[in-house]
Amino acid sequence: MKILLGGVPFGRNNVGDEAILECVVRIVREARPDAQLTVSTDDGAATAAKLGVRTVPLFGFAPLYSHAEMTEALREHDVFIWAGATGLSDYPEIPCGMFRIAQAAGRKTILWSVGMNDELNPAKYRVLPGRLRTLLIALRAVTLGAFDAIAWEERRRVVRAKACIVQALAGAELAVVRDPESAVQLQACGVRREVLTGADSALLMEPSSLASVHMSADLRTALEGDFPRIGFCVSAQRAIRGEERLIAVFDRLVAERGARIVFIPMNPVTDAALMAGLRQRMKNPDRAFVLEGRYEPAEILAVASRMDVIASSRLHLLFFASILHVPVIGISRGSKVDNFLTPFGLRSVGSVEACDFDALLAEALRLLDNKPAFQARSRAVRQEQLTRLDTARKQLKKALA
Repeated sequence: MKILLGGVPFGRNNVGDEAILECVVRIVREARPDAQLTVSTDDGAATAAKLGVRTVPLFGFAPLYSHAEMTEALREHDVFIWAGATGLSDYPEIPCGMFRIAQAAGRKTILWSVGMNDELNPAKYRVLPGRLRTLLIALRAVTLGAFDAIAWEERRRVVRAKACIVQALAGAELAVVRDPESAVQLQACGVRREVLTGADSALLMEPSSLASVHMSADLRTALEGDFPRIGFCVSAQRAIRGEERLIAVFDRLVAERGARIVFIPMNPVTDAALMAGLRQRMKNPDRAFVLEGRYEPAEILAVASRMDVIASSRLHLLFFASILHVPVIGISRGSKVDNFLTPFGLRSVGSVEACDFDALLAEALRLLDNKPAFQARSRAVRQEQLTRLDTARKQLKKALA
């Protein structure tokens, strides 16, 4: 059996996506040890060497790729698995289009542990400033406001995307989502087929030995010292508003608790640059550290294991913390962060656009003083998620039989 994994921008410097890929390869190999696995990725050589898979170019995402080559790859494989991330709401038309090609060729298609926000990606489905928005504003003006052309265009985009999801999943061999909230969102789209609730594949990640992780001597000293450590990550894709107030939170944690702030980029290029700038503006930048350079997901997990609290707008750093039962603080970047926090009995401290910095500080202090209570809840949540994931893995094995 030939199996193609794709539909996600693998190989694009996203530690969370690479953690998903590593774990999905492991899951599929356990289900079909004899299968030949191929990954659609923008980092073919490194992916092939690390995971022992074949690779094809990253299909569906800019820059331009060969549609003919994508079609040929889908037809050459027996199964196409759309594996992970929040693609049901971030970029549904890309993998759904790949589903249609594979299904038309009589190939099996599988949705595996993909998540969905409660709104589609604003960058794709809202009319952003530009020529089109200017024209639609003019059209609204011509009708004296009777026809809201912008709202009409945005509804049209959303309806088209949801119809695409319904059509693609209707022909899928198996549909598994990451959490119950994603299943609800699919129903709201009009999906009527059976959808199984699993869990994020990255929950199977295990940390490397911290001793094997390359880092500066100062950071290693900070990770081994006897003082609180606060891990932090914010996505550069949607940077946090109110940076000065955020920096003030870091300064207070350092001054009042003797804490060390450890910036943990989930994108080693864009996130790292953003957080290096935050560090430089702190009153005591020598008490803060940026994990600089490229790291494997297991290495990031090893560093996260030394934190006392982790705050993040990046979903998969929160997942990593939960594996280790490190207390978490979520800063919302779409409902996926809130969905993650729900089983822990937690709420986000606002969003990247409107963060409650007082709540962020208060929650960090509360969690520093109440780690055992969080850890007990975390163990129960993890057991439930792994049970769901195990059930989904059994269904995957049947689908690949």
